[in-house]
Amino acid sequence: MHPNIFWAAYAAALMTLSLFISATHQEGLLQLTRTFLCFGAAPSLIGYSTRRGCWFRCSWKRLLPTVSCLPVTAAVFLAGTTAAYDFPAGETLSPVWMGIHLTLSFWSALLFWSPLLIPAPFLRRRTSMKKFAYLIVTGMLFYFYHQAAGYVQGEPVSITFMTTGTTALIMYLFYFIHAWAAAEEQTDRPTVKGQFHRFQRNKPS
Repeated sequence: MHPNIFWAAYAAALMTLSLFISATHQEGLLQLTRTFLCFGAAPSLIGYSTRRGCWFRCSWKRLLPTVSCLPVTAAVFLAGTTAAYDFPAGETLSPVWMGIHLTLSFWSALLFWSPLLIPAPFLRRRTSMKKFAYLIVTGMLFYFYHQAAGYVQGEPVSITFMTTGTTALIMYLFYFIHAWAAAEEQTDRPTVKGQFHRFQRNKPS
């Protein structure tokens, strides 16, 4: 699948699902904004910066070391987009707190997407298998955290953010697997001479 086709379908599905769930469950603008920032604006900004070659300019260079620190980016994402939201309800009603929370959520999501979307072939530690495990583990923790929080509080917690975010991670997971399989087919050709068949040496006459 061409990347432009995938990201167009990703954006359409993200917008449709988040608007539908938010209207159905009558959740506020905060949840909708939070969803678009973490799963829409963050990967879009990384894609735009990649096309413009901004990763080796100014302060953008500071994000590059995080590309190889998958446990750190996963922990920051989970803390910034889930645990940070469940502070006392009185604080969440403050406009100042809402602004701080949305800013932290956006930057934590930016760190989460950076190992997946920033092309950095010079880092050998960032293998496809590690990125696959990174997606699986963060996706599971993201979903089960919201389920556990809803169970403890006795009601669903941020259903728009949980459902849309989980769907977005699953969509990208399938795209990542497809791209990984295509890359393996290009690099591991069974018809390459010398890899599976020994060359026959010319015997001296």
